Amino acid sequence: ILRLYKVRRFRDLCIRLCTRLEGGSMFSVTLRRLLRDYHGIEVGRFSYGDILHPGVLPPGTRVGDWCSVGKDLIVRRRDHPVDRPIMHAIFYNSGLGFLSRDTIPVSFENPLSIGHDVWIGDRVTILGGCHSIGNGAVLAAGSVVTRDVTPYSIVAGVPARPIRMRFADERIAEIEASRWWERDLESIISDPPVSGIFG
Repeated sequence: ILRLYKVRRFRDLCIRLCTRLEGGSMFSVTLRRLLRDYHGIEVGRFSYGDILHPGVLPPGTRVGDWCSVGKDLIVRRRDHPVDRPIMHAIFYNSGLGFLSRDTIPVSFENPLSIGHDVWIGDRVTILGGCHSIGNGAVLAAGSVVTRDVTPYSIVAGVPARPIRMRFADERIAEIEASRWWERDLESIISDPPVSGIFG
């Protein structure tokens, strides 16, 4: 599968094979390797959703373990230069053939980091001003995220604003100290690292 993926016309087939042979995209180690090797994207264990579709995340993006991502995610690392008299892409994107080099940073120069156990709802847009989404954060459906998201916060709206924290500081410290996301699934189930996992 790893060699066959080099041929563009077989890429969809390779993704389907990864999903079928490895118990679904949530569990596929090979799919994560394809994203890393061919697209420059790191996606952690058990993370699932649109982030596993090539082309959704730009190169340089890092996603932690156990993230849940809804449909129609949009991630943009570049914005039109609104401080310039002309904002059109011809005047900043060398890929259009009029410039020898880009005049604004390219996507991988503005990477996005998503922590562990983040929930991103349907139709969320993450713009270039957001560089980091902290562990345990929730991005409500339809939100437009323009700046960094604090760990364990819930944000919503256009632009997204903090609604509330999921837990008190003491509980957040307990969850962070447990580093549960580094453990294997069996040990989390048999010996829960923090209370309340199962309700």
